[in-house]
Amino acid sequence: MPTLQHTAPPRLESTQSRSVDRLLGGIAVAVPVVLFWIIWSYYAVNVPKWDDHALRGFLYDLDEETTFFGKIYQFFRQHNEHRIVVDRLVAFIDYNVTGKLNFRHLMAVGNLSLIGIVLLLMDLFRREGRSAWYVVPVPFLLLNLANWENMYWGMAALQNFWIVFWSMLTCYLLAYTQHWRWAIAVATLATLTSGNGLLIWPIGIILLALRSVDSQIGGKHRFLPLVAWVVSAGIVIGLYFAGYKKPAGNPPDKSSVFEVVKGGVAFLGASVEALPVRSALQSSVLFGGALVLVAILLIGFGLLRYGQVIGHTILQFTKSSASGKSKAIPPITLFFWGVMAFIFGTTAVVAWGRTGFGLDLIITSRYKIYSLLLLVMLYVYVVLIAGRALGKWIMVGGIAGSVLFYWSSYFSFLDEAIWFRHWQLTNQFNWTYTMSKPISTLKPEAYTEPAPAFYDVALPVIYGPAEQKTIPLTVIKQPTGYLIETDKSTPADLLKPQTVEQDAGSYLLARSAKRSYLFPVRPNKRSLIQARLWPFNQFTDGFKTEIMPGTLEPGTYQLFVLRVTSQNQCKIYPTNQLVTSSELPKDVEKNW
Repeated sequence: MPTLQHTAPPRLESTQSRSVDRLLGGIAVAVPVVLFWIIWSYYAVNVPKWDDHALRGFLYDLDEETTFFGKIYQFFRQHNEHRIVVDRLVAFIDYNVTGKLNFRHLMAVGNLSLIGIVLLLMDLFRREGRSAWYVVPVPFLLLNLANWENMYWGMAALQNFWIVFWSMLTCYLLAYTQHWRWAIAVATLATLTSGNGLLIWPIGIILLALRSVDSQIGGKHRFLPLVAWVVSAGIVIGLYFAGYKKPAGNPPDKSSVFEVVKGGVAFLGASVEALPVRSALQSSVLFGGALVLVAILLIGFGLLRYGQVIGHTILQFTKSSASGKSKAIPPITLFFWGVMAFIFGTTAVVAWGRTGFGLDLIITSRYKIYSLLLLVMLYVYVVLIAGRALGKWIMVGGIAGSVLFYWSSYFSFLDEAIWFRHWQLTNQFNWTYTMSKPISTLKPEAYTEPAPAFYDVALPVIYGPAEQKTIPLTVIKQPTGYLIETDKSTPADLLKPQTVEQDAGSYLLARSAKRSYLFPVRPNKRSLIQARLWPFNQFTDGFKTEIMPGTLEPGTYQLFVLRVTSQNQCKIYPTNQLVTSSELPKDVEKNW
């Protein structure tokens, strides 16, 4: 009697093994994403910073407009060098759905674009036949506190993160798919998000031209996508510069060529600051130089390898008699070239336009997304062209290195995230309480609401008498304002180390007969080794801070230290120090 025997156990086992592998790889990808959102949610606060106020002004101007085209103009009007239509559209939707403009919502939407980049590259690896494990280094390199400034700044998160996603998605659609019409739409969104989105149009021309030798895109009408792209580029770029005016406030004198190049290299290497380096600028220059060298070698290798295809592409546009087929350039190479062109183009624009403000500005957190993206793209391209055997080892090394980078970033920038939250809340205090009494002078606002803050229940303490014990401070007057730090003689029980809790810690309080100001402070830190590699154990006794010129209204101010416990219990201590301000706040010229 024949026996019924299932003949495919090995295949079943293989299928189960692949399923388990995909599940574990997916969990590994999700870990840094979940941690990112937990940290973001804990410290994010609904307080506007700088350009955020322009979105509130946009809602007001939109309500004041009485014509349809006038309202459309408010979405498209210039903001600095940019047309921030996407930012304004998100703000408009948030206000009309929730009833108030909430800057935490803007941050969240902006941060979602980083998830979009991870999913995009996950699909890329799937197309290349690689498992989810190859994606693991990507979120560890992208979703970390190196991006703290954009993470916690509503408008910047929308602009500086989404422009990267739109540009990468455009290159992906042009390199891997036949959806060139969707690519035109996405490129338009990139242009309407940030000024460097204009770069995607010439990049798209090159990618489509190189793909024109492949009849899969456009079919018989293989030049149709390229023609449509060029026409769309002309329309979008023309509308972008219609009525365009050079914004005021940029440095009038450009830096030397050497400084611009140095600034560009530092811009690309700024991610190294996530590691415990001594000199951030010098390390950024050295690291950026190494990354640029690797990128140039990879691009050069590709140009040599596919030189015949490039030559054939040129011939088919210059000689009508050119015919025949040529081996197509792999999609991963086209995608890599496209994204690298966007990164280097953005670097050139930022270095040329921002180096005049000082090289330290060019490596700040708001720009680090491009250095992080460069790391990601070098990893993605190398691991895919190296072959499967070597690629597995590169993947393992990428996971180990990215995890260390991720953990180190939380050590290096956790204090910045906490400081920024304190800076936002103390700013809100300073524009809310402008008298000598704890009475809000903030007018009722139709578009936003003040964020709940630790000082809401502590106003009697802030405006009341100080404790008997004194916390001595050292105050040094400088051309850039006052440098203030705790004295070594301060009793340890009065200056406990900063905690990682939201609002606990020390603040500087400046009081005059007219009004009071609150300022955040920067706690002293231990080294990575002293903290035993634990980011939440990095703070030690004491702090320092600065009061910039024009921050205080003219007058003489007594300095106090405000101590806030984890239960929001507040005490103020005298310092026996005075500072004097004689400068009025300066208004920066802007077009919004």
